[in-house]
Amino acid sequence: MSDAFFYQQLRKQAARKAARFHMPGHKGRPVLPGLHHLAEIDYTEIEGTGNLYAGDEPIVSAERAAAHWYGAADCLFLTGGSTQALMTAIAAAVPVGGTLIVDRNCHTSVTHAMALLDLTPEFVVPHPLDETGLPGLIHLQEVEAALARAPHAAALLVTSPNYYGVMQDIPALAQLCHRHHIPLVVDAAHGAHLPAVGVPSPIQQGADLAAVSAHKTLPAFGQSAILLSSGRVPFDTLLETAPMFGTSSPSYVLLASIDLARAWMEGDGAAAYAQCAQRVASLRREINQSTVFSALTEENGPLDPCRLTIGCRGTNVTGHKLNEILHAEFGVDVEMSDRDHIVCICTGADTARDYARLMGALRDRRFYRVAYPSIPLLPFPTPQRVCSVRQAWFSARRTVPLAQAAGQICARALTPYPPGVPLIYPGERIGQVHIEFLLAGWYTDTAPICVMDPTANREGKAIC
Repeated sequence: MSDAFFYQQLRKQAARKAARFHMPGHKGRPVLPGLHHLAEIDYTEIEGTGNLYAGDEPIVSAERAAAHWYGAADCLFLTGGSTQALMTAIAAAVPVGGTLIVDRNCHTSVTHAMALLDLTPEFVVPHPLDETGLPGLIHLQEVEAALARAPHAAALLVTSPNYYGVMQDIPALAQLCHRHHIPLVVDAAHGAHLPAVGVPSPIQQGADLAAVSAHKTLPAFGQSAILLSSGRVPFDTLLETAPMFGTSSPSYVLLASIDLARAWMEGDGAAAYAQCAQRVASLRREINQSTVFSALTEENGPLDPCRLTIGCRGTNVTGHKLNEILHAEFGVDVEMSDRDHIVCICTGADTARDYARLMGALRDRRFYRVAYPSIPLLPFPTPQRVCSVRQAWFSARRTVPLAQAAGQICARALTPYPPGVPLIYPGERIGQVHIEFLLAGWYTDTAPICVMDPTANREGKAIC
């Protein structure tokens, strides 16, 4: 198979035997022995295998077992990742043309749901966790203010934990939502493992719907996801809605990997994740005490016990540069980097040797502290909304360099990826202050930006 180029590149990557601090949660190891012979269980909807979107056995029994583990009334397995789970949850909770109060730190898939369903976003902005601007907690009074601005809003959507591991006060947010008779939807894509480390699931904390990526932190395969429900939204509604955002031929291998991952978490996996949380706690202390870097700790805010976020501010490298060095010279691959951080996804599949390799790299003498000017953090100004997300998304558009985008209306979300969080949404006006912010952390001045093209709208010109 010398001409199977993509496959061969993946084999080459795997042959590096790198410490894999990124998703999927199995880290390339055979954590779930039942998946050694994949072709044998790669089925479709036939007698004996069931139909995912019909609530058939044996799938529904697997879903009920997962619902029990997460303390939920209902559970729907999905093979389109948390993107499909989130879009299903939004469509089930918010009527077409409705208003959604949404965490400004939400994933870009929420933007796609807004465009498809013609939803109006009413944003709440998490407060910065530290001087680097990491998104932190959403204050209840700001949700109250958003509800006052949008009294007909149909739901609140928040992200917890976020990419950096910061967790929201779900019980307080749920109580607030229920006082206003609206559901709380949680993007918990990065929190599939939380019950194993003593953290209740969002549903157990009062949320009504929660999108969970089984593949991000559990040993399930890529795209495996779960939509949890408190029962407020009927399970039949979820079954009817999910096919709109996913394939009609879901992978039975992926569904089986979710079921096996849940079973493993109820067995040997529980101890593996408890040990992972202990190791991450130790790593945070070691990094802060014996390296030039700084690890995010519980002193900064409520954190996922298994997420390791490492700060580079005040050192001679940026997060992006550290990522490059770890990959090229130390055989350590991390989940993501930004200007000031790297993020490591740690799971029960990681070994003591993986952690030792990471710590050895961080202690290397090439890294040293440098004087860093104390510059006050300027919040990212919320752009002015000019038109709906849907109108901007489906309008004629053109591409301009970022440096020339001031005054233009965004047609495609400006979304550094990862973490996949839009900074400017379709339908919002791009200001010079936004351009300067983007240039400082993510983009170059020649980066192509998709903006609405009023001329093309009138004359029917081609769009980008």
